[in-house]
Amino acid sequence: MARRLVALSVMLVLYGLAVALGQYSFPAYRNASGVEDLGHLAVPPLLVVAGRETAEYVFWLGTLPLELFFVVIALVILFTGRGIRLGICLYVAYFLHWLFLNATTLPAPDHIVWQFPKGVFTLGKPYPNDFWFSGHTANAVLIALAAGSARPWIKGLAWGNVIFQILLVLSTRTHYTIDVLGGFSSRTRSTGCPWTWSLS
Repeated sequence: MARRLVALSVMLVLYGLAVALGQYSFPAYRNASGVEDLGHLAVPPLLVVAGRETAEYVFWLGTLPLELFFVVIALVILFTGRGIRLGICLYVAYFLHWLFLNATTLPAPDHIVWQFPKGVFTLGKPYPNDFWFSGHTANAVLIALAAGSARPWIKGLAWGNVIFQILLVLSTRTHYTIDVLGGFSSRTRSTGCPWTWSLS
């Protein structure tokens, strides 16, 4: 009986907090489209800070390691048989992302950088309506979770990449904050990928 009362108390507190959050509006950056975004208020736009050419190169260089990881994991599976669960999870999530991409189309944020420089090597092409969810964040989170049993420096590098990817997509305005949060949670819930999956 005590467990039931504790569970109900926790549920009641969570409900109360949810209702309170629903009544509060956070100050945010208002895009020309009218969409307000907290991350766009906190992170300056790279396009304004560095110019279009530099911003496109930063976007490409920040995306390239994730693209290469998709190739590397496929090669590791092919030649060693390791990482199968991680590889399948990454590719299933990638498929689901593109399957539902056009379910809702959001307006582009101000100062968006949504193309790579001309003539660079890339495995993918940025898509101007690709807002939900942030694949950069989602893939980085999944890789970091898979590195949970790795050496400390590898875990640090993986979680550092998560932070970098979040700042990258917010500064290039290729995503809204909700896309980043969705990308963060989608890799641990919507694709059915357990946190315990490892690179082995």
